[in-house]
This record gives sequence, C-alpha cells and structure tokens, in this order.
Amino acid sequence: MNTNKFFPPNGNHESGAARPSLLFLTLAAGLLLGSLVFGEASEQPSAAKGTPQQIVSAKYSAAEIEQGVYVGSELCIGCHKEYKTWKDTKHALSIRKPMPRYSLIPGKGVVADYDRNGVDDFIQGLDFNQIASVFDAYKPYAPVLSVEKDQYFITLGEVKMPVVFVVGGTGDWRERYGVRLPVTDSPSGYSDEVYTSPVQFNEDSKTYFAYKIGNWYGPTKRPLVAPGTTRASISESVKLASFSKNCVGCHLTGIRSVGKTAHGEWLLRPYPVLQNPALQSRDDDPAYFDYDGDGKADLMNIGCEMCHGPGGAHILDRKNPARIVNPANLSTDQANEVCGRCHNRVRSTPNKTYGYAYHDDSDSEWRPGKAPLASYTIDNNSHWPDGETSYEHNQHYSEMRRSGHAKLRCFDCHDPHAQVNAPQIVTKRSEGGVVIATRNEDNTLCLSCHAGKGPFQAISKPMLANYADNVAAIGVAVSAHSHHPYAPERTMGLSRCTGCHMPAIAAAEHESPLHTHQVRVVPPERTLHYQDKGGMPNACAASCHGDKINLWGYGMKEKPVIWNEQTDVKTATKLIGYYGADGKWWKTLIKKPVEKAADK
Repeated sequence: MNTNKFFPPNGNHESGAARPSLLFLTLAAGLLLGSLVFGEASEQPSAAKGTPQQIVSAKYSAAEIEQGVYVGSELCIGCHKEYKTWKDTKHALSIRKPMPRYSLIPGKGVVADYDRNGVDDFIQGLDFNQIASVFDAYKPYAPVLSVEKDQYFITLGEVKMPVVFVVGGTGDWRERYGVRLPVTDSPSGYSDEVYTSPVQFNEDSKTYFAYKIGNWYGPTKRPLVAPGTTRASISESVKLASFSKNCVGCHLTGIRSVGKTAHGEWLLRPYPVLQNPALQSRDDDPAYFDYDGDGKADLMNIGCEMCHGPGGAHILDRKNPARIVNPANLSTDQANEVCGRCHNRVRSTPNKTYGYAYHDDSDSEWRPGKAPLASYTIDNNSHWPDGETSYEHNQHYSEMRRSGHAKLRCFDCHDPHAQVNAPQIVTKRSEGGVVIATRNEDNTLCLSCHAGKGPFQAISKPMLANYADNVAAIGVAVSAHSHHPYAPERTMGLSRCTGCHMPAIAAAEHESPLHTHQVRVVPPERTLHYQDKGGMPNACAASCHGDKINLWGYGMKEKPVIWNEQTDVKTATKLIGYYGADGKWWKTLIKKPVEKAADK
C-alpha cells in the first residue's frame, strides 16, 4: 500500500519556470475586510511586487525567515496546484467572518435556522426571550440575535456584542460564535480579545445549546457583563470563554505570540496574510479576517503550513527538501503527531495555561517533525468510567495511540487535502497493481487491509476491487464474523466494521456522539459494571440496539449521554448473552458483571 499518497516523498518541489498567473495566488493588497468589528477597510500594507520570493522577502527579514515564518496556503497552492482541493475541506473553512451574502451556505456563512424557514436566525432577529428554549431561565436577559449593516450581533441584556467569527457550521455538527465586548477603556470601544458566546447551534437537530453558560450569567441569571465594562473586568468575568487562551491554536496557521495584554485580557497574535496588488481583491472571502484587531487580515483556519511547518524558507529555496516538512518522510509516530496536535484534548506545558500544544514558559509553538509533541502538551482527556473510552469528542489521537492500529498513519485512512466525504476518508487504495475504491459505508476501507487475514481469509483484494460483483461472497465472510446480516450501506449499518469497532460514543454531555478511534468493541458488560458511576455506552447499543431498533421491547434511547436508565440495563443484560463472559457469539475477558448493577 502506498502510504505516501497524500504526502509524496522527497522530490523536486519546483514547478518549472515561474508562471505569475499560477504563483500570484495570494490575497490582494486591496483586501477590504472589516476593521475591528464593523467591516471597514483593513490597513493595506505596502505593495510587494514580483514573485512569491519577493513577496516573502518584502515582509520578513532573512533572520525571521530562517527562524520560520508562515506565508499562507495561497502561496503554496500557486506551485502545488494538485492540492487546491484543500480549499473545500473543513480544515480550510472551520472559522470564518459571518457575511449575509453567504447566509445558510455551510462552510461559508451562518447556518443557524432553528425553525427551518430558510432565513438564518440572525437575519431573522431571533429573540430567545420570545420563544421556549434552553435560555428560558435567563429571561428577560436571554440572547437576542441580529444583523445591522451586514454586521452580526449577539445581545445579552443591555450589552450588544459584534460577532467577529463563526466556528463550525460546515454542514453536519454545530456552530459557535466569537464576539467582542463593548468596553469603556479601549480606543476602538471593544475588547482586544474575542470570547466564545453562550449561543451554540446544533446543525443535526436544528436546536440551540447554552454553551458554558456560567461564564456569561451569574447566580441571579443576569449577564455578568454590563454597560461600563472595562477590559480588566472582562478578564475576571468571562475568563473561561477566552478563545485565544483555549481554542484558537487549532483554528489558525502559525502563532506569532500569545499572552496577557496590559489590561489583563488574553490575546493571540496570528501571522498576517501576505498580499499582492496584482491580484483581484479577496474581500468577499470569509476565511480571511482580522482576528487580533490590528486592522490586518490574518492566516486563519488550518492551512498547508500547519502540517508542513512554516513555509517562508521553502519558498526562497524550493529545491532544498530540508526547508519544508513532508509528513510522508516522518516516522509513523511523528507523522501522527501532525494530526494529534489538534485532534486531542490537551493543555500546554508546563503550566497548563493554554488549551493547545504550546510551551507557555518560552512562548513557543510546537512544529511538525521537530521536538516530540508530548514535550508541548499535557493530557486533558476525559473518559467514561472505565478510564479508557472517550467521554468527550476530539480525543482521536490518544485513542489511536492505545489501539491496535497505532502502527498506521492517520492519512492511511484520511485524505488531508480533499473533502470528498464528511470524514475525509480516502477514496482508493492501490497495492500490487490492484486498485480498490474505498468507503466506510461498504466496509471496503477496512477490508482493503484486512482482506485475506484472520476471519476474512475468504476475501481477496481483487474481489474488493470488483466489489459489486463479489458483494454476496464478501457478505458471507463478514456475516460469519459479525453474526448479523450483511447490509452495511443501509441506515442501520448491519455488519459495518466501524459500527462495532469504532462506535459513536464520544458524547460530551450534549453533543451528537462521534466515532471512537481506539478501534475496540466496547462490551455491554461495561454498561452494567459501572452502573454505580452512571453507566457507560457499549458498542452494540450505541450503534444499533439503543436507538435504531427496539428488538426486545425495552424501549428506545433518546439521550446518548445517559446510560443508567432501565432501558440501558435491560438491553445490556440481554446483549451479554451474545457478547459477554459466557457469550454465545463472542466471549469477553471480564468474568462477570457486577450482579447488583443488573438489578438496578
């Protein structure tokens, strides 16, 4: 199998003679993004004419370039045109300036539309004081959404906060909003930092969630921020909602610095967009905006250099492979660290100041292929009562490391450069001249490696390459292992590999559960064994027997985070007859579940 498909090994990065029409894919110097909040023109840097090399050299000194500077994915794609599909990935669209022209377009604009009337809730002027919602306890100070002169706002009581960016809203999960607060001691009239608002829209259910509501409202249910607020008082009242301190390290490319301002707010300084006046203005691109309030558009979202390291030196010396990091040339552990820096819950070292990989004592970020990731992070994972199964989402890296698949690289299964499907699953694998089209839904992704091994000896890779003609024979082999009918592409996903081995159980209180990457079937015994601690999910119920089929008449699950109801106990008790210490289909290592738990 070619594990370097998405990160080709060392080679000549030069694309031939410089062609300005391809290389000048940077942002225009006339970029008219909003100023601090209201959409006025950003400061235009002095013109940098010529090649990408001249553009980089005009902005940074030779010493800065040697130390490492981030230049933006547009310059990378100018030469590496085959990876322009990155622009349509969720990595490229995770955080954006809200703009009415892109309303209800996933990955572009605000998608919140709770009543499904085709108008986004901000433009509609949704007032939570006038409807029944999760904010009922905070009436008459519940949030009010609005748009004025193309600027989005969230109002809490008397405090009207401009929305600087949207996080998420890419089509299938959730959307949050970063806001600045009005203050009396700032030249702009607004806070330096951006704070995560209490308003969260869940895309799948079209409902709202009160996100970290205690950061915004006090015991009396009144807002903690009020007219006359200063920057210092903000840092005291909503400190846990600081985006620079807790989140942004995994929503941009490159950190210049991060720390406390003189007024007590946390603030991260990103790298600025390098602009070229020869190009058409990109003021209509919501992915580029001013994060830190200095009037210049910043390199937001997860770009090429987040995985390949700062690219300034590479642009000046393209023929030298040592000037850029290629994950395909790293060891498996190092390559997976590239993804693991963000696809995991961590705190910074050594003081746990930030919620991302960082040395908070030396103000330095982790970079791919350099120091071990562990030297920049402290584990902050949370688990179900068994101590290993993830309770919260986004712990894929630590899950993968303790799985039997730790020898694989993340990009063996996921394509970092294209969003052909929601989880960016690779679309094909080639080995020994056999090309297999791969999908999660029909098991070809897993079987492209497992065919001919263990319980799948009867399945050959040529059979998978011609899946449609061999699906019956493939189904017989898989069903012999799963003890279920073979219909992985149906809604219930019968005998789908990931349904059992990667169940959606990382729920995090309110979230739609996400698939675990520990690649291990969680047995129903654990649901019973930990009833005194609130229970926990098992693969059989989480993927099927809990909320998709009421096979034994015990009822259907409604909340994926509650696992100590009678329905859960009865279902798990039934399931251990098939998968348990004395299971008729599979036997587990736990000798017997706690007897009293089964009667609870």
